[in-house]
Amino acid sequence: MSINDKELINLLKKFPDENPNPVIRISKDGILEYFNTPSKDIIKYYDLSLKEKIPDQILTHLNQTLRKSKHNFELKINSSSFQFKAIYIEGLQSVNIYGTDITAKKVIDKFPDSNPNPVIRINYKGIVKYFNSASTYIMKELELSLESLMPNHIIEKISNNKMKFELPIGKRVYLFHAIKVHEFNFFIMYGTDITDTKDKEQILQKLSKYFSPQIYNSIFSGQLDVTINTSRKDLTVFFSDIKSFTTITEKLEPEVLTKLITSYLTAMTDIAIEYGGTVDKYIGDAIMIFFGDPNSNGKKKDAIACVSMALKMKKALKTLRKGWEETGLSESLDVRMGIHTDVCTVGNFGSKDRLDYTVLGNGVNLASRLESSASSNEILISENTHNLVKNEIKCIYYDTFQVKGKSHPIKTFQVVRKVQGEKVSQKINAASEGFSLSIDKRKITDIDEIISVLEDSIDKLTD
Repeated sequence: MSINDKELINLLKKFPDENPNPVIRISKDGILEYFNTPSKDIIKYYDLSLKEKIPDQILTHLNQTLRKSKHNFELKINSSSFQFKAIYIEGLQSVNIYGTDITAKKVIDKFPDSNPNPVIRINYKGIVKYFNSASTYIMKELELSLESLMPNHIIEKISNNKMKFELPIGKRVYLFHAIKVHEFNFFIMYGTDITDTKDKEQILQKLSKYFSPQIYNSIFSGQLDVTINTSRKDLTVFFSDIKSFTTITEKLEPEVLTKLITSYLTAMTDIAIEYGGTVDKYIGDAIMIFFGDPNSNGKKKDAIACVSMALKMKKALKTLRKGWEETGLSESLDVRMGIHTDVCTVGNFGSKDRLDYTVLGNGVNLASRLESSASSNEILISENTHNLVKNEIKCIYYDTFQVKGKSHPIKTFQVVRKVQGEKVSQKINAASEGFSLSIDKRKITDIDEIISVLEDSIDKLTD
């Protein structure tokens, strides 16, 4: 062996750790012998330690190096790409592997002008340094050219690390992905024309206003076919309407009426959606909602959810009444509600050109009959529903009436409130100088009446 060869071996043995690029030494048997500091991420990626056997992926390249004495290869380590040059050192009976991070180079190489999507490169100052032919429309609409300054609203998004954002440009909408290339101090913006997608989203968003969320989601997820198709199911059906609404409409201007009815229907619908109800339709001021289709939590839970929804609606009316009172109406916002649980036919009804997803059957008719028989601001339920909710909802017997098509009279119950837990005190006692209060919740059947009494007392106190 010549002196020069010995000097080379000694030099290779040193492996200066200050080398900025990865340097790794592997024995011809595939054992990791050495790695420098810049190689730590690579070693960690393969979960290696000194004196351990290298993984098969690297072993393949080792064997090729041993056959050829030299071998070049690439590996992707996490989000980085490395080019490796392997050299067999016979005197050391080892292979030295020298790595170079080529991530930035590969990014730059992705700039072919044949790319069908827009690609734009800007420096850290926002100056356009490159754009491909697919970016021509964007450049024209933004009145840009090479060495032009990008608009501030785009620079701000990138500067604030918003590396993914949508932008309307001219008559089109683009989705941009920005990549920061630290090695060369610039950003690359990759654009995708999503105009058609946004147009479809807007159309679907408009269509969604005509469907209950459950029906809309079922149709566009493929769960529900848009064909005439029905089935028999246990449903809990809810009806409500505003008492004397016809008289109210005659006293209001159209704009005022529209504002009031919209606020009312919006509040009621939000509550229905909160409890999982399917809003079937609005008939003027009347609302029809059903539970049990297209999604169901079981007959009992559906019924409890429906009655709980009605109770929350009743509570919400107190706030809504203030808006009605501000219009100067002498009539109050009084609502009647009816609920019945029965087997109904539900699905798509209609013609080949127009369909309506709704519910039919005697169960629907009875729920409507209960609503019209209810007192103002009260919830009337059938015996069927009462049997399902009585352990969760406090009700009192209301009346019995005969319904066409039914051989037996129908018992009805008035909903009072949710049943309180046993640990909750049934009595409220409070006292202060010149004041005392005692309430027995078990004997209260009309909470609104109690509230009214308390409000009247406070009014007299402040007179």
